[in-house]
Amino acid sequence: MSGSDPLSAVWSRADVYEARFSADDVSAWPEDQESILGEAQIVRRDDNTTSVVCDACHDGHVEDVVFIESPPGSPVRAYIHCPEAGRVAVPLERLKQWAVDFHGLAVAVAKGLHLAGEVEEMVPRRLWSLGKTTIGGRTRDVFLARGTTWVDAPSAFGQCERLNASVGALVLVPGDMPQQEAWTGDPPSVVPLKLVAHLEDKRLAFDRDHLESLLTGDRRKAPIKAQDSFPTPPGTHWQDVMVWVTDSTISIEAKRRNRDFSFQAAGFEEKRKRGVPDAIWSLLKVFAMRGGVIPFDGADLDHSTRTNLKQYVSVLRQRLRALIPGIDGDPVPHVKDERSYRMSFKIASRESLTFPAPDGTQWPTVTITLVRPDAIRVSVPATERFAASTYAEEPGGGVHQWDAAERESELEREYDLRMIGLADEDGRPNAVGQALIAVLRANGAVSRPSDDDAMLELCGVLTKLMEGIDGSPFDFASGSQKWVALFQTSCESQ
Repeated sequence: MSGSDPLSAVWSRADVYEARFSADDVSAWPEDQESILGEAQIVRRDDNTTSVVCDACHDGHVEDVVFIESPPGSPVRAYIHCPEAGRVAVPLERLKQWAVDFHGLAVAVAKGLHLAGEVEEMVPRRLWSLGKTTIGGRTRDVFLARGTTWVDAPSAFGQCERLNASVGALVLVPGDMPQQEAWTGDPPSVVPLKLVAHLEDKRLAFDRDHLESLLTGDRRKAPIKAQDSFPTPPGTHWQDVMVWVTDSTISIEAKRRNRDFSFQAAGFEEKRKRGVPDAIWSLLKVFAMRGGVIPFDGADLDHSTRTNLKQYVSVLRQRLRALIPGIDGDPVPHVKDERSYRMSFKIASRESLTFPAPDGTQWPTVTITLVRPDAIRVSVPATERFAASTYAEEPGGGVHQWDAAERESELEREYDLRMIGLADEDGRPNAVGQALIAVLRANGAVSRPSDDDAMLELCGVLTKLMEGIDGSPFDFASGSQKWVALFQTSCESQ
């Protein structure tokens, strides 16, 4: 293997029609390189060869292998005929072959780049669709193409509608850089894997910063970390996504796949100051603290954000689609009836999650409902302000006008138990979550001792969630040894 890079032999053989390695090739590799490439799913064992290069003379001629079992029942032996040396024995180990596993390479690239979606072979043994990712703030469809320097490249790749219809296609090639004539129509962005890929812990890894610089022409004056994206599992919907936000990080989970990002990697860095999050990150944090809902006149918003809320939410939608690619639908829809923006996915703050209880709310006006085994709904009465259409009596007839009016309504939020720390990573309620479920299923009263740890902690969780309400959410009746909820309870799930 040439050089110290174990992938160099793969790249040099990738554009050969039969991309194989003989036993002689592999024996010249450094120790363990064959097993390393195998574990990385890039090279696999192939069928044994039927011909070998003669090693008994200096002519380098290739001869077919003849197998002999003599006497009958003895181990099979292999020979070739050399015009100079006669019959030459061939060790059976020399017949082994290895091949570049291009489908395995496609899977390894998709994993290394943390792509959203699944790997699909579009043109047999030539072109693979790997998924989507966000690089440099732009969502791209990523492909792996082999044989882009072959004469049939235009016809082979021209038949792939997905490639040719993609506006932001990125084609990664394991071999040499092709000419523009290899593509029909406008050529896609093409990057040779040897420029951006390397092996790390027996896995294919990527230099995303260099990849971004190749795609953007390195136009930026100062280097910044390339924006990353979540490897969205196939078939994911927004309601399958769960997000946690801290002051500087965002954690995303969907269908048992999870990943953490800094605000820089997630694309929320202030461009002018560097190293600090921008206003859209602040908006995301408010959504997290309020369980994913912000009214149009949200009191948690600063003046600038409140004034520009529609524009900021539009930018946030773009950021979320880039960070979590491959999901249809609006991640932050405008709910007209509620006069608010509501996240289509679950979101919470690692530091604090609070219900937006109106001033003056007391525990007896709060209702907590078990809506699923792993979720609750909190609701309180609220006063909704709206514009009412009226007519004022004026000389000459009535004049239409809009007057401020009020009406009673319900303010409610739904919380996954994990979001408020009452369930483990698999969604199973912990001891405190089980205590809350018991209260909701027992009409608000459970028999437990006064020093029950789960109930004492539950008091703290609910007090923190309903910040602004004075007093404990429970009374303890010493005579009956029961904890009695001061809020209304309901259960829709058994």
